[in-house]
Amino acid sequence: MNIAVDQSWQKMRFNYVAPLQRQLDAFCTWWITELTSLLPPNLQSALSQREQRDFVEFDGDAFIVRRGTMSGNRERSRISLTVAERSAIASPADAKETVLLLPADKVLVKSMTLPLAAEENLREVLSFEMDRQTPFAADQVYYDSIVTSRNTRRKTLSVDLVLAPRTVVDGLLEELANSGLRADILSTRDSSGTAMLPINLLPRRKRGNRNTAVRRLNATLVVVTVLLFITVIALPLLQKQQVLGELEPQLIAAVAQAESANELRQQVARLVAGSGDLVRKKQTGLSVLRTINELTRVLPDHTWINRLDISETEVQLQGQSSSSAMLISLLEGSPVLKNVRFRSPVIRIPSTGEERFHLSAEIEQEQSQ
Repeated sequence: MNIAVDQSWQKMRFNYVAPLQRQLDAFCTWWITELTSLLPPNLQSALSQREQRDFVEFDGDAFIVRRGTMSGNRERSRISLTVAERSAIASPADAKETVLLLPADKVLVKSMTLPLAAEENLREVLSFEMDRQTPFAADQVYYDSIVTSRNTRRKTLSVDLVLAPRTVVDGLLEELANSGLRADILSTRDSSGTAMLPINLLPRRKRGNRNTAVRRLNATLVVVTVLLFITVIALPLLQKQQVLGELEPQLIAAVAQAESANELRQQVARLVAGSGDLVRKKQTGLSVLRTINELTRVLPDHTWINRLDISETEVQLQGQSSSSAMLISLLEGSPVLKNVRFRSPVIRIPSTGEERFHLSAEIEQEQSQ
């Protein structure tokens, strides 16, 4: 399973990650170039001076030191390797790097095709291929490589292996050191002779490690960038914290006002509920008085009420009357009562000849105005 995951990651890396990284590098180079072109001329000149290198080439019995770039440079000095004429020259602090250009006859270039997966550990793969592809062992040469093309369909990688024998290079480096110079880059001219191959045959332990102003400037720029990045993140947070501090008293006051308003609202609700009870009680009292008044008006004088029960919707009467049947029609004729009926049979009292009755009626609800 791990093998399958590794293969899937390598396929993704070579198909997507590596091309994207190359495009990003090209974009950064273009972007820096465009930004540099926007700088004032004097600052561009200063940066151009910072980018200049010392190019050292071996010419017979002398080293020729040229200052500038590969496309444009001028001879700065000529260092004789004859003991009698030897003179030391120190590389100026404002030179970006010292480049030792090997003669073409001291360098071997071997083109080879490797699996695409070899790019991840290309230097180690080339060290293993050294015995098979060249007449040298890996520990006998200084070497580097140039990836010339990638074929993702065939999963192959085209590489130019560039190497130089250690015996030749070490002698030149020693002579260069005796002259007061130390190489940062070991390369050679390309086939046209006008440009330098994008390689560095020197292992890292042999490269110069100057503490130049450019390096200090780069370190300073990195620190400033980090500080600006932190400021960009922290400043809005501090501003928000300050705003929150200013709004907090207002929020506390608003909460207090809201609580006071809520308490007032509850008091109003209680008062409204109380007033509703009073209204209902008043309406109920008026309804009772209205019903009693109506019964007093309707009932004849020969009718006596022993018990009267009045609710919101119904009235019940118990009593005696000389003609109980007549009470139904009298009560039905009232605009206050309806659905009048006897609740129990009428009982005649022998001693008085009157009738004992128990009847009920529904109360007509008074229309609110």
